Amino acid sequence: MKRPVNANFPASDEDQALLSEITHLPLRPVLIMGLHRSGTTFLYDCVAKSFPVAHLSLYHLLYFDRLLSNNANGQEQGDKDLLNRYFLARGISDRNIDGTHIDADAVEEYGFLLRKKSGTFKLADKNAVVFTRLCQKLLAVQKNTHAVLLKNPWDTGNAKNILKHAPEARFIYISREPIAVLNSMLNALLSYLEGPQDYLEILLDNGHGRSAYRTGYIAWLGLRALRTLIGRNNCARLFRRLLAKDVARQVTVYKTEIAALPSNRAIEIDYNSLIADPAATMQSLQRLLDLPISSTQENIEVKRSRNLNPMLMNYEPVLNKLISKANLGL
Repeated sequence: MKRPVNANFPASDEDQALLSEITHLPLRPVLIMGLHRSGTTFLYDCVAKSFPVAHLSLYHLLYFDRLLSNNANGQEQGDKDLLNRYFLARGISDRNIDGTHIDADAVEEYGFLLRKKSGTFKLADKNAVVFTRLCQKLLAVQKNTHAVLLKNPWDTGNAKNILKHAPEARFIYISREPIAVLNSMLNALLSYLEGPQDYLEILLDNGHGRSAYRTGYIAWLGLRALRTLIGRNNCARLFRRLLAKDVARQVTVYKTEIAALPSNRAIEIDYNSLIADPAATMQSLQRLLDLPISSTQENIEVKRSRNLNPMLMNYEPVLNKLISKANLGL
């Protein structure tokens, strides 16, 4: 039996004495915007590999309160190695819901940090200081970067508030066919109910274990019991309309927001075009970002989406009607 590994996550703000040294750094985030399951992770990977931008990795997220101290003391790699051993000891190698590989350098959403610090996944007045410190810390510990690349689908629809706190922000929106988004959401939900979600629990834990997300955990237990009782296909049939309504709402919010933003602040790219030619898509972003392209297709691995869930066959007209209804509700 493997012995448990203590990841030694910070229990207090170990960077407090060093914060004054980063206040001069600019607040110039580049935010990937889009619906959950719309390809934001792949877009993030492409932009991170093509431009000199700092990024948010699992190491940065989970050791946020020690980033400056580790950088000053040369301890960054030590905590990264410890985190990788921690994942290995817990049998965590991917995100479970979609097979995306997990290690200390894997990228993650800043919404999890905001939730740990303020209880909400979205940027708001009460956590704006955390967001600012995040951007400045990432610039400080990742040399030769000129902006911070972040993503957080929960903040799609929140651009006005983001600009209030980060006036120099730039937004890259990714558009994907709603039925493909719904398909990915449904498959992710079914995978989420298949077994324990150790990785997600790590992201949600604010130092108080399951008490920090008790309501969500109880809901997961109930849904998992239902999935076991009625089977995968019946579960998919049961939840497809609820998820479809959510996709319709998100599509409406997405379209309304991007239409209101000036062209020098935001750009929209098509998921299929990104998959077909990542290099050309990255070239199209250069004017908005005003950053040099460091590489294009190097180390960019294109992954094709899975086949349509059988419970969504011929369901696209229903989804389109829900989207039309949501648009009329504006």
